[in-house]
Amino acid sequence: MLVLLECCALFSLKLNTKKDTPTIPMTSRFQTMPPRPSSPAVDHERRITSTKNIHFKRWVSLCERKGIQKHGQCLVAGRKIIQETVSRHPTLCKEYLYSSQHHELPEVPEHVRAFHLADTLFQQLDTAGTAFPLLVCHTPMVPSANLSVPPEGVEVLCPLGNPNNLGTVIRSCSAFGVQKLIVLQEAANPFHPKTIRASSGTIFEQSLWEGPEIRDLSHPEICRWIVSLDLKGNDLSTWQWPEHIRLLVGEEGLGLPDAQFQHTVMIPQAKTVDSLNAAMATSIALFAYRQQFPLSS
Repeated sequence: MLVLLECCALFSLKLNTKKDTPTIPMTSRFQTMPPRPSSPAVDHERRITSTKNIHFKRWVSLCERKGIQKHGQCLVAGRKIIQETVSRHPTLCKEYLYSSQHHELPEVPEHVRAFHLADTLFQQLDTAGTAFPLLVCHTPMVPSANLSVPPEGVEVLCPLGNPNNLGTVIRSCSAFGVQKLIVLQEAANPFHPKTIRASSGTIFEQSLWEGPEIRDLSHPEICRWIVSLDLKGNDLSTWQWPEHIRLLVGEEGLGLPDAQFQHTVMIPQAKTVDSLNAAMATSIALFAYRQQFPLSS
């Protein structure tokens, strides 16, 4: 009986000692180099070393259209683009990824989680070879465009399937004040890593809308608002633009659908060149439009 009482007293003493133990405050979440977690319970920073990790599989899928659509997320690469995205669109930022090769990490909002990847895993995700941490962002909502209503100012219809070309068009649209960039079904996903990088981050600034397939543009209630950019048509250097118009550029190799568009214009060029790059042609056409309808200061 005496032994039992002594055991109970000792157990009670241990409980009281544990309860009175002071807690150690955690260090700041965002430092030049975040500290290694001392326990798996620390959720802010996680170390990823396996290709089978569920997070890594998700990040890999963000390099393709299907994964971007499934998760509603995208990979952002490049020091300048990441800094501008964090500054202008902090609510879109979700996670940042880095490896032991990075001694400088971006300043991010508190809600952004950090993941430390093994060097080989990070290299698989850093397809552009930026050698800078990557940012995972939520993709903004892209509403459907109603093409049967009149355009407002200049709008662009884009079917370009090459992510780099699409990114260049997005950047040009942002530079020339395009009210709506309507991404057709044939186009690459605007949140593909290559598209985001080619757009220099303007993807998060430009007004994006989802459009139909390019063949659907031939409907009379839609094509009456469209000016198509082709190898034959009115000379762009002398043509008088309508103020409110939708500009359609054809996909390289596929061209344009057989439809009665309101107007067709062409860029005069030397006979030694078959055609211009579609993204370059779009930029030239937008510049010509702004020559007649300058951006307001």
